[in-house]
Amino acid sequence: MELFAISLSRVVRDGKTNSVGIESIYSGSASGEVKLIMKRLFAAFTCLFLVVVASVAQEVPKAEVYLGYGFVRFYPNPSPNAFTANGGFGSAQYNFNRYFSVVGELGGVTNNAWTVANGVVEPSQTFFTYMFGPRVYFNKTGVVSPFIEYLVGGFHNSRSTDIDNALLPNPLPPLRGVGVRQFANFTRFNTTQNAAAMAVGGGVDLRLSRLIAVRPIQLDYLPTNFSPLNITGLGAIPGVPSSFNRTRWQQNLRYSAGVTFRFGGAPPTPPTVACAVTPSELLPWAGPVNATVSPSGFNPRRDLDFNWTSTSGAVSGNGSSATVDTTNLQPGEYTVKANVSDPRQHTNGSASCSASFTVKQPQSPQVACSATPASVHPGDPITLRVEGSSPDQSKIQSRNFRTSAGTIKQGETTAGAQPGEFTSVATLDTTNVAPGPLSVNIDITDVHGLSGSATCTASVVAPPAPEVVSESLISDCEFNNPKKHARVDNQCKAVLDEVALRLQHEPNGKLVVVGCSDEQESVSVSDVSSRRAVNTKAYLTGGEAKQQIDSARIEVRKSTNACGRKARFYFVPEGGSFTQTDTVIVDESSLPADRTTAPSKHHKKSKTATPSGE
Repeated sequence: MELFAISLSRVVRDGKTNSVGIESIYSGSASGEVKLIMKRLFAAFTCLFLVVVASVAQEVPKAEVYLGYGFVRFYPNPSPNAFTANGGFGSAQYNFNRYFSVVGELGGVTNNAWTVANGVVEPSQTFFTYMFGPRVYFNKTGVVSPFIEYLVGGFHNSRSTDIDNALLPNPLPPLRGVGVRQFANFTRFNTTQNAAAMAVGGGVDLRLSRLIAVRPIQLDYLPTNFSPLNITGLGAIPGVPSSFNRTRWQQNLRYSAGVTFRFGGAPPTPPTVACAVTPSELLPWAGPVNATVSPSGFNPRRDLDFNWTSTSGAVSGNGSSATVDTTNLQPGEYTVKANVSDPRQHTNGSASCSASFTVKQPQSPQVACSATPASVHPGDPITLRVEGSSPDQSKIQSRNFRTSAGTIKQGETTAGAQPGEFTSVATLDTTNVAPGPLSVNIDITDVHGLSGSATCTASVVAPPAPEVVSESLISDCEFNNPKKHARVDNQCKAVLDEVALRLQHEPNGKLVVVGCSDEQESVSVSDVSSRRAVNTKAYLTGGEAKQQIDSARIEVRKSTNACGRKARFYFVPEGGSFTQTDTVIVDESSLPADRTTAPSKHHKKSKTATPSGE
């Protein structure tokens, strides 16, 4: 694109003729203006750099939007005057990583001061660019981020040019694509043109925060390709070179400065470390504790420094691992700490972590004892069973039995499934041990000197006294003779024969005969119950059946209560006693003689008179 300036060296208007001479006016070299602009940009850049140089590095954002001021210095070809245009630029940028980005850019600048004064004609022009391309950064994660870019796209030029009517044919020929507006002394031509464009250059971003950066400078070489007038079909204009209507390359310089808004990404993750200890619980003698630290987020190409400390216990570190000696530590909780640092990274260059371990309280062995049976007679053995274990799973070093009496003989000991578990069997001999309680103590000690004990008890009892056996009623016989109230008849004799047989089979037992009577007899017959008991004893000791039972084995009693017309026979075994309390012993010597002769089992009726006492 091109802006040209046309100077009218002389304009004479006499109402009939116009004489116009046209020459190109050169404004001279633009180098002085460029130097002044560069000095001002450098000063602004230095101030911004000092403001943000202490900022902390951030992660690369995913996208960025730039809005800024734009300045373009145009150098036409052919060269009438160079000129400047001002406006603004905006771009959207996607960052693939911290090095490479893709940018789409839109921009517009304008030279909108056009006048017709002193014979000078200045077209008013607006330029719009639309380009895209790659952008490469050299320190995207840093505070200062230089970049270079190469953008290609299009260039749209909208121009408005005023030409004196005296220079134009009258009438004007048809013009395609040209807007024409005639005034009294001049005609305004409005044209547009699209052409290829590119931008090659770079700039610097200064990050103020994670979300905002400033761009103090973006400088690009901006070549364009278009014709200065682009009024096709107008024909030759006196004094205007024909080259002004031909497409030519222009060499331009573009500058921009503004603000960048950053989106996505996150603050840089500070390095982290994770500590671990093995085991996390242990007994004092089970050490050492092994500690490890796992760093993350550090530069993998750099060597790291490791520093290990502990709240107690000697720490021996070797890089990312360390050991803690627990031999002399008291029970409790302890902490081991690790600090990892990158000596070359001054910001976010270190991280610390800690892990805790517990020294457990040692526990004494546990033991239990049982005695079977719990009570014995002197001389009987007692079996002792002992079961022990160690909560700390420590081996048992010794076992010791102690007893208050008797002799202990240790037997077999069997190990359990876990260290420190055992079962022992022993025998307590109670020979010659006096009756009374017994206690047996068992003491065990593990390899660390911790001990436990248990006590089991038993008793020795005296042999039991012989069992006292009471009497048993084995038979009775009735006295039914209404006249001879105490006579032993054949039925009673048969019963007594069975009783005699029992006494013969159990020669150590004795017989208690209890005579009975009813209430009427006790009134009318004198002491009939005693006579009945004595007569049955007489039959057993010397009757016709010749039983010949020792009279010392027969005790004669009578009932103190009315119990019927009978005699009862109680057998008392050896060592037993007669316990019936409603009887009394009969004094056989106080009874009158019984003159009644007892008949045999098979006899004829005797004519002998019954004593009056019966």
